[in-house]
Amino acid sequence: MQEMDRRNFLGKAGAAAAGLGALYLAATIPGCGGGATDTCPVDEGPEAAAEEIPAPVPTPGPAPGLVVVKGTDPALMLLKGLEAWGGMSSLRLAGKRVLIKVNAAFARPPEEATTTNPELVAEAVRQFLAAGASGVTVFDHILQDLVDQTLERNGIGPAARAAGAEVVVYAVRKPGAARIVQIPGATALPSAGILEEVFAADVIVNMPKVKHHSGAMLSMAMKNFIGITQNMGNFHNIDLHKAIAEINTVVKPALIVSDATNILLDRGPGGPGTVSDPGQIILGTDPVAMDSYCCAFFGVAPASIGHIAYGEQLGVGTSDFASLGLVEVSA
Repeated sequence: MQEMDRRNFLGKAGAAAAGLGALYLAATIPGCGGGATDTCPVDEGPEAAAEEIPAPVPTPGPAPGLVVVKGTDPALMLLKGLEAWGGMSSLRLAGKRVLIKVNAAFARPPEEATTTNPELVAEAVRQFLAAGASGVTVFDHILQDLVDQTLERNGIGPAARAAGAEVVVYAVRKPGAARIVQIPGATALPSAGILEEVFAADVIVNMPKVKHHSGAMLSMAMKNFIGITQNMGNFHNIDLHKAIAEINTVVKPALIVSDATNILLDRGPGGPGTVSDPGQIILGTDPVAMDSYCCAFFGVAPASIGHIAYGEQLGVGTSDFASLGLVEVSA
């Protein structure tokens, strides 16, 4: 089926599904804030120290800074990538609760490249449970209010549950409980309501979709962490790039798996738009380095993306990803 025919078909199918027409119409704007007429939820909850957020466990022995896996099977790509990164033992998951922060924001199928690939998510759940994790939660805070329909359409809900995960996804107007964390030295985001699931985890895994974004230019590992906050719409009312960098100074994943199996080149974050197929996933722990690597997919310099530049200035990571060591694997 040609690209235009496929888009027309998907548009009609989405409009016909109960309630999903509204999701498609709102696919590229925040659910609140950013010019919307209704207001975002206000950060509220008890105070918490940044030290209460789980920190990455140091991995034993040397590991490559980035592992790039090329292939066509997302599950197999993840297996090969984890092996090259150092294996599951390096995460020390026995008895620990794992939180996977995905991008589940849009009610579009995987081929439209707006959300994390469900096969990739499911395989991560299986691997973490097999490595002894006491439980895995697939987590997001999305722009739309029809959560169940959104997760069904993008495939993340059924895939994650079938693999054994709990799925916790909040709507932007109905966020979960949070704790207020002060962000030292921040000028755009001096404090943020961090959702309770982050504190309840022992290990945080960031699994973003690599794609274009109309506000942030690109949405990748650093941008994905907007969704851990109670009032994520507020990011669009302040200096978005600084706020993205600042939230990454207090929440640091033990592992990042960036999904570039396919990418949205324009009309992001919700599409539909032009889709390219790099056929890659990238594993690592430095979000600045990983996002800098992924800039090449879009033909842009990392320094031209504000939150990458700010993240490097704040010590979140380095844009010189090659200096960390890079391993390429085929799956």
